[in-house]
Amino acid sequence: MSASIEARHVARRFVAKAAWIAAWTLLALPVTGGANNPPPTGPEASESEYAVPTTLDRAGRVVADVHVGSDGPFRFIVDTGANRSAISELTAQRLGAAAAEQTVVHGITGSAVMPQVKVDEFRVGELRFPEQRLAILPDAVFGGLDGILGIDALQDARVDIDFVNDRVVVRRSGRSNPGGRTVIRATVRHKGLLMIPARVGRISVQAIIDTGAERSLGNEALLAALQNRYSYTTVVSTVVGATAQVATGLALRAPPIDLGGARVGNLLITFADFHVFKVWSLLDEPALVLGMDVLGTLPEFAIDYPRREFQPLVNRRLPPIYSQIDSTP
Repeated sequence: MSASIEARHVARRFVAKAAWIAAWTLLALPVTGGANNPPPTGPEASESEYAVPTTLDRAGRVVADVHVGSDGPFRFIVDTGANRSAISELTAQRLGAAAAEQTVVHGITGSAVMPQVKVDEFRVGELRFPEQRLAILPDAVFGGLDGILGIDALQDARVDIDFVNDRVVVRRSGRSNPGGRTVIRATVRHKGLLMIPARVGRISVQAIIDTGAERSLGNEALLAALQNRYSYTTVVSTVVGATAQVATGLALRAPPIDLGGARVGNLLITFADFHVFKVWSLLDEPALVLGMDVLGTLPEFAIDYPRREFQPLVNRRLPPIYSQIDSTP
């Protein structure tokens, strides 16, 4: 029997200005001398479900209820671009958890040493992960929510996100069940991040699926490839991440992004060799962080971690969306 949770409020945080973009990816490594984080155990139940609303512009974050030890539920961002789960400073206070050690956190814009706590159990529905370590990040990172549910808690799971019916399902992975969706095979990068082949205009790229990022980001190799083919007007854009560093890049209206037949256009993407591209060893080839500005335009999609599949639903009854700059296939 699956557990179902209905949420009736929307988790919203809009970008105040087009040139100010909030994005974060959490990559945590223990500081020398600290204990290693034990690998999570497999799920103990066949399925756990969550149903949450999404924002009207589909750029909001996906949220799930999470229990830490005997406390909760807490509202955590489901972040497929974070390989470690984390909590806010306020959540740590509510738990009465004192930081036992420190960890290095790598975000989009830089890295920082942050405290972390050890908890007896981290529970997502009926999926249980004993003796976990959670990094503690500043409250501002979470936009009023309690934490980040990273892929350390999703490695044995399948996540189905349905924007039409405002529903998110987290369950144990089983047989491949695309249900009419396109199946895109993914590769694994940096401890569980899923990377898929995609195209920006006519440029082939490696794309990281990141439900924790509100806006999509490209590296300088992708920018150079685009500028070799097209003429653009760029603006300077500021990017803030999970750490204190602030980065700047060049933003432009990109040609359509193609994800296995699903095409999204007229998007403002910021380009720079952000710190996280260095961590992922994605500086030399065109690469893209696919945020919710792209993913949220899909009617629905699924991410199956054990099977390494990304399954977008392509609405073939509607014409593709093209950017104002490039309307060629």
